[in-house]
Amino acid sequence: MTLRIFTHPACAGCGPAVEMGWNLSESNENLTLETVKLENKEGLAKAHGVGIKTIPTMIFYQNEKELKRIVGLPKEDQLKKDFLELNP
Repeated sequence: MTLRIFTHPACAGCGPAVEMGWNLSESNENLTLETVKLENKEGLAKAHGVGIKTIPTMIFYQNEKELKRIVGLPKEDQLKKDFLELNP
């Protein structure tokens, strides 16, 4: 499973979102963390391709299929709960 986090350096909640994603991926070997930075054309294109309108946005994927989207900065406990529901 992949957790993709869409970020921008000017976003106040993006740093904490990436930190939460990092902590979750470090404690779960079957979770890969990816960050998509919206300050470049490639990142913007990727974000537009999946309809990102707010950052941070975190999306869990399995084989590039979207399983769950979290818009905004979640509480860390909620992020863990969402992951465990998707990956029992």
